[in-house]
Amino acid sequence: MKEINYWEQFMATGKIEDFLAYKNATRQDGQQETREAKEYSHAGDRGDHGDGFKG
Repeated sequence: MKEINYWEQFMATGKIEDFLAYKNATRQDGQQETREAKEYSHAGDRGDHGDGFKG
């Protein structure tokens, strides 16, 4: 399935509907990136293992 380039479509037509479709698509992309970042937000965290080692 071919991905629609909403910005190119808007530039070609100049229609408000195409611009709104572009804005909606970019908003959804940003939300997906935020979800993925939250999924791995704990990466690199060090836990306290209770052995008293300070390093």
